[in-house]
Amino acid sequence: MGQRIAVTGVTLIDGTGRDPVERAVVVVEASTIVAVGLESEIRLDRDAHVLDGSGATLMPGIIDGHCHLGGASHPDEDRWVLEDDRFQSMASVAQAQALVRHGVTSVRDISVNGPHLRTAIARGLIEGPSIVPCWRGLSRTGGHGDASGVPADLVRTSHPWGFVADGPEQLRSGVREIIKQGSHCIKVWASGGGLHENESEDVQHYSFDELRAVVAEATCAKLPVAAHCECASAARDAVRAGVWSIEHGEDLDEETIALMASRGVSMNPTLVLLTQWLDQSSTFGGPYGPPYIPGVERLPDDPREIRRLHHSHLSRNLLAARDAGVRIGVGSDSFCSELTPYGVQTLNEVMALVGAGMTEMEALVAATRSGAEILRISEVTGTIESGKRADLLVLRANPLEDISRLAAANMALIMKGGELIKDELPRARPQPLPQATV
Repeated sequence: MGQRIAVTGVTLIDGTGRDPVERAVVVVEASTIVAVGLESEIRLDRDAHVLDGSGATLMPGIIDGHCHLGGASHPDEDRWVLEDDRFQSMASVAQAQALVRHGVTSVRDISVNGPHLRTAIARGLIEGPSIVPCWRGLSRTGGHGDASGVPADLVRTSHPWGFVADGPEQLRSGVREIIKQGSHCIKVWASGGGLHENESEDVQHYSFDELRAVVAEATCAKLPVAAHCECASAARDAVRAGVWSIEHGEDLDEETIALMASRGVSMNPTLVLLTQWLDQSSTFGGPYGPPYIPGVERLPDDPREIRRLHHSHLSRNLLAARDAGVRIGVGSDSFCSELTPYGVQTLNEVMALVGAGMTEMEALVAATRSGAEILRISEVTGTIESGKRADLLVLRANPLEDISRLAAANMALIMKGGELIKDELPRARPQPLPQATV
């Protein structure tokens, strides 16, 4: 038996959405939570390693359902491919470390490095979150996972997260190759993403028959499909085809939202990334295509009005999905260290959910229990319960009172699988109580 660690005196947010519990105790042995309860109900043996969390808040570790640990440095699609592969693989180690040091204990990653990072982290060779790897995602020729200024042969060998395939048969073969490389989920770019004018967000990139082929092949291997969808037609066909989650999904009509809710299709809205994409658009002097605001045919001249319209649309779209019963997760879409800093971007996304109109508790559930459900790891993590993996955070101030308190500087303790990544809590001695020893 490993040493027991007990965190005492905390306000417990267990990730389920239930009301917080005051003066709680969480006991961990090795990598597992073995007891959760009130201080008055749990007696700790003399050998327990007790951490005093009085006045602090304990919650599950954050789950990021959409990131790219490709090791890219810059937000330029050609440089993603032209950067040295070995450098990117090393840089991805730093990206993974940054995530866990910001309290992100589990991620779903779309990158060529993911399966290898997962193994190295599981073996204790490097520090990082638990990874649900997707390896590379499927993109049509000239799509969001291609690179417009790089030869096709180089894209095939060196794109950090894109795999180019066209038509049902190539897609079936592509899914099989992705599975061979260690994927636990299949990613597909069903629409464009706005890298340039021939790859705009409002264009569907794969037909229904192509999407159905991807889902059918993935289903044979019992794997879910995550679909990048930025236009309504792509989202509608992806849901009809049977995907597991919609990524971004900023243009969802009533029919698609109702279908998502009825089929249990989840959504990772990536609000921060979509706002950054707006700022990187050609209208704002950036390298990408023009701004995309669904339903707005002619953009106003005032940049402030463009930003207001963009935020208003994203918020309405998100809340419509939430109100219909669609499960909402947290996805940072961190893809390069310069524009989308790892860990920081994830925490900002949780805050952005509140900024869009969700409650603080809804945002925390999205970042914990719902994230675990989307990643299909809810039997292991996502809530603070006996038998779950010990992925937990202790915050000096309660994020339910102010979501901005969900910040790395406010984290007194970060534990991932029972391992203390950060520990700044004072020590205490166990107090003998008449109840049974834990």
